[in-house]
Amino acid sequence: MRTLEKISSFVGSTFAIWVLLFAVLSFIYPSAFEWISPYIVPLLGIIMFDMGLTLSKNDFKEVFRRPKDVAIGVAAQFTLMPLLAFLLVTVLPVSTEVAAGVILVGCCPGGTASNVMTYLSKGDTALSVAITSLLL
Repeated sequence: MRTLEKISSFVGSTFAIWVLLFAVLSFIYPSAFEWISPYIVPLLGIIMFDMGLTLSKNDFKEVFRRPKDVAIGVAAQFTLMPLLAFLLVTVLPVSTEVAAGVILVGCCPGGTASNVMTYLSKGDTALSVAITSLLL
């Protein structure tokens, strides 16, 4: 059991490096990662479950004591994100198709990706999960 704890601790403390490494590898060798496509949904569920294990009841109690922060996050998702996407496609020379895609993504709630990025950056994961829960 001690060995499993050490491995888990090592992977957890170097998780951002693993994410970047596999992102680069999948960009360079996309065919090597095609086999994973059917498993993406269950893997996202596992990732969300694992992040949930890092949170405690006290984390969510703290979030509920700060409803203003949750409201700001929700409001930013539906105002700042689409406006920022629109600004990007206005300033950058992109095709109409790419512009439509960027604006569409800017209008969508973050979901798993925003929670994972918040977790990796050691941000307020409970707040991110609470905001995502309200958006979905």
